[in-house]
Amino acid sequence: MIQQAIDIICKALAKGGFETTPPIARNIAELIADPGADNTQAVIVSLINIEENRVSRDPRNYLRPAPGSGNSVILKNPAVHLNLTLLFTSVRSGQGYENALMDIQKVIGFFQQKMVFDASNTDPFPAPIEKLIVEMLSLNLEQLHQLWSMLGGKYYPSVAYKVRMVTIDSIKPETGEVITEIETKYYV
Repeated sequence: MIQQAIDIICKALAKGGFETTPPIARNIAELIADPGADNTQAVIVSLINIEENRVSRDPRNYLRPAPGSGNSVILKNPAVHLNLTLLFTSVRSGQGYENALMDIQKVIGFFQQKMVFDASNTDPFPAPIEKLIVEMLSLNLEQLHQLWSMLGGKYYPSVAYKVRMVTIDSIKPETGEVITEIETKYYV
């Protein structure tokens, strides 16, 4: 699901006016570590954090089958809802700082126009993912310093976005019976 969510965002960006070939790379840290790498791509999209959204977690650990199928339940662990933090970076070596700033402005403008990705407005949209909501993160100078120090490079024009509602839900069916009666015994 994580790779599919990033692919949805990258393909939408590529359709949104980023015409270099290939339009989107996927890891700024690899580019920084390899000085001989091709630095002509307009925007590099990197996954920099994965966090669980515990607020959306369903506390139930069972599913009820369709009516008329008896008194059984399907046991399962709750789905995991993830928030992905993506870093959009423009390196554009040899093409000018102004072009890099324009690339970041295009990214911000693109997500200002389209913050929600779902089957009704994005084609193709994989079935297991219901919806992706993109919101900009404002990193202060200390956070930016820590981020770029962790990535091992100098600062490039960049912007971070949080992508919400990537859900991982695998069902391993284990059936059990519904509790219909509780028997208690008191000893005096």
